Amino acid sequence: MTPAERAREIDRQEFETECKAARDRALAYVNHCRQLEKQRVQVWIGVTKNVVNKINQLQLSDRAHRHTVNGESKTLGEWAKMIGITPKALLGRRRRLGSMEAAIAFQPTGRWAKRPAPGVSLNFAPSEGTGAGSTAQETPKITFSEKA
Repeated sequence: MTPAERAREIDRQEFETECKAARDRALAYVNHCRQLEKQRVQVWIGVTKNVVNKINQLQLSDRAHRHTVNGESKTLGEWAKMIGITPKALLGRRRRLGSMEAAIAFQPTGRWAKRPAPGVSLNFAPSEGTGAGSTAQETPKITFSEKA
């Protein structure tokens, strides 16, 4: 083997070794990232389960429980129906605002405020008849003139 061939062989072997090392590092990094992602998902699932369990416990305990606000006692569902929101939304308000009184008295603003439905206003006076007045009833026979 000539010195030039020997040098090419050494370069080829070094290149193969470097490629294998780079491949091994990349695979190790991918496996590391997968493990981190699994851990994140498991933590997220655990947190989500805890939150769902707490909400379910609140809902179960509040179903039969009556809340008294300004001397009026109603269940969570009755209060929610009265103010026009879901019981889950009322629970969220209570958790955010700290008390049932504040949750019921809360008036949303901005994009959460209730707006009137689009369409024709319902404050018109009731109409009578077809709008033609008394002439529609007085002339039962309609005649048409012919053009010549």
